[in-house]
Amino acid sequence: MARDLGFLRAFGPGMAMAILVALAVSMTFIPAMLALLGRRMFWPHGPRPASRAARATRRHGLAYRIVEAAVRAPRRTIAACLVVLALMSSGLGWLDLGNPLIRGLPADSNARVAYSQASRGFAPGILSPTVLIVEQPGLTRRRAALTRLQRLLEAEPGIAQVVGSAANPTGVPVGAVLARNTNAARYVIVLKADPLGAGAVERIRGLERRIDGLLDRAGLAQAEASFAGDTALSQETIDGTTADLERVIPAVLIAVLLVLVIFLRGLVAPLYLVAAATLGPLASIGLAVIFFRGVLGHGELTYYVPVAAGVLLVALGSDYNIFLVGRIWEEAQRLPLAAAIIAAGAGAARAISAAGIVLALSFGAMALVPISAFRELAFVMAFGLLIDAFIVRTVLVPAIISLVGYRSAWPGKRLRAARGT
Repeated sequence: MARDLGFLRAFGPGMAMAILVALAVSMTFIPAMLALLGRRMFWPHGPRPASRAARATRRHGLAYRIVEAAVRAPRRTIAACLVVLALMSSGLGWLDLGNPLIRGLPADSNARVAYSQASRGFAPGILSPTVLIVEQPGLTRRRAALTRLQRLLEAEPGIAQVVGSAANPTGVPVGAVLARNTNAARYVIVLKADPLGAGAVERIRGLERRIDGLLDRAGLAQAEASFAGDTALSQETIDGTTADLERVIPAVLIAVLLVLVIFLRGLVAPLYLVAAATLGPLASIGLAVIFFRGVLGHGELTYYVPVAAGVLLVALGSDYNIFLVGRIWEEAQRLPLAAAIIAAGAGAARAISAAGIVLALSFGAMALVPISAFRELAFVMAFGLLIDAFIVRTVLVPAIISLVGYRSAWPGKRLRAARGT
């Protein structure tokens, strides 16, 4: 709800309602089914207490060895994880946002075929030209200045064609490019790039910055200019989404921080757990840029993919935080902290890995939809969940807890019992 754009404001409450419904089901229906069906619910393998041999085997399993290595050498582990995550995140330096509605459609769809043919025969921007409105009292009587402005616009980079007053040699204001009341003129600007893509958006953004100078050079220093059309609308939407992202992500992180503070009854651990929760989304978005732009040759990511995926990944990663760290805190009541991290981390690794794989496959199924935005979101969500489950929660977080030690619970006292204080 902290967002200004209408469709994003609808996204937040919709997701919140879905979570509340899932919470109600897990707290009412699932326990009732367990009580009704008992062990039969787990057929053909029912739950049973682990034997001593099974517990010994788990202690020498892969998860146990990974967590143990992270705890025994926390500094090297943290450094290695951060290097890997930084390499994945390097694609963020080439992140461009666009709204490629047509190019995101299947190649054989009618709209995509028409776009391709128009791009080859004319210019990609012919499908949705940008409109520049220039206003000043008596403007249409200044034909020479209007013509100079048209020539200056045609010389701008990325512009294929400009239709304006020079196309009307009669000078009669018929309402197409010259207003009947003589106070406004219109220029139709055809771009060389996809009018909804990141390249076109950047061209219009740059033209907005330079338009006052162009008006001054044309002799129309007192005129006012404004842009309209799908490219300008996409620019406003992308800029609004970016501004919303700057408000929403801090709000999400603060909400997660408060939940962790209340649950762990401390301040130190929630701070580094929230910081760790941002690494998976950044890495997955960076990988998406590398894959879609570097490998597949896409010009940009769809503008709402980083917002939606970032919020979802931070929220889902917080579930792993609570599950993992809660178990570590419990084990630390009877074991030294290092042993508690290994025991709880190895025990939770199977559940976290399974949950990460199931969620990754679920979100990855969106890639079956032949629309680029769905495939981008599927990629970011699937890889973000796997990164969080197998790198951040299984390796990085245990290493950080081991390095920070008992100070993680400060100012609370939940870890003091293990120290005998």
